[in-house]
Amino acid sequence: MSMQVSGAVVRELRVKRGWTQEHLAHLAGVSAKTIQRVEKTGLCDLETRSALASVLQVDLSQLDGGKKIQQTKSDTPNQDLFLVRLHTGQDIVRVIAGAHGYRFTNEDPRNSEDADRIAAFALLVHDYGEIWEDLDPGARVRDTFELDQQLKELEADGFLFFGVPTKEKQFMAIATGESKAIELNIANFQIAYADSSRVVVLDPSASSAT
Repeated sequence: MSMQVSGAVVRELRVKRGWTQEHLAHLAGVSAKTIQRVEKTGLCDLETRSALASVLQVDLSQLDGGKKIQQTKSDTPNQDLFLVRLHTGQDIVRVIAGAHGYRFTNEDPRNSEDADRIAAFALLVHDYGEIWEDLDPGARVRDTFELDQQLKELEADGFLFFGVPTKEKQFMAIATGESKAIELNIANFQIAYADSSRVVVLDPSASSAT
């Protein structure tokens, strides 16, 4: 089944990462000719569309050119990971739900007040993540609202919050003394200044209007 995505969005996200078409093709499990066609015409099949959204770490509506994209690169060593801006408490919940572990990174604070603000928000999100699976539906509604309000305050202070869930394998010792690979859900977060040069901003609607 043929799908239509924004070839310009795919190309810009690829270039922002410093990837060649061949590298993107390898990550998405398609041929370089497929990437060339997508960037030129926007045409691809359903599987390629989903693979590109996953590799480029955007949702499908963003890949289609229907939403503004804001991402920042993770500071995690040896991990080529871009995190998506989280706009609401619901966005945060989608990342922490079912998480077995958490990874927080941030830009160097510019002053002691910023350091305290970053630390407080990271702790808040971590604490909610630790108890989330044990909360009843009513508590989840209230706590999602609290996360939403705290996120708005963080943004008012000049910060943006990014996150993405990933799956990682870790080896754990079992009773026999052998190691067993276990897949864990990791919630990755980053707090960045709103004026940071590391934030990738792409607004397809603005581009198409010019």
